[in-house]
Amino acid sequence: MQMKSIRAFILALGFLMLIVSFGAASSQKNSVTLIGGIQRSIGEGQTMGCEKIALRPKDVIRYFSTATEVSFSTFHYESIILPCAFSGKLRRNGMVYGWSINAAGAGYLYPEDGRENLFFLCYRSCAKALPGLMGL
Repeated sequence: MQMKSIRAFILALGFLMLIVSFGAASSQKNSVTLIGGIQRSIGEGQTMGCEKIALRPKDVIRYFSTATEVSFSTFHYESIILPCAFSGKLRRNGMVYGWSINAAGAGYLYPEDGRENLFFLCYRSCAKALPGLMGL
């Protein structure tokens, strides 16, 4: 009877370790780290209050961890581009990218190795991902 309990315990422990290691691998897969600072660019003319808003490093990390990656055609038809954006560099899944986030929630990643750009849209998660930009 005691041997069955030990086997059950070992099996449960092994299963728990598998779950924990899978969770760690999943979190590393979506790992985003900012490199350097955040630059702001504001268009000329009507700025719609863009000069009053800011993005914090944690907002950028949250955005690229939660926004939806979309095709270029979807991005082209669904994105809204306002006259201000924020940009910089980041490391995502071990690769370095230039990044840009428009005040309306459209985002870009520009791979430094020359691969195709990645396009992101923030749907339901925008209020959480970009709290400093809401209300424009």
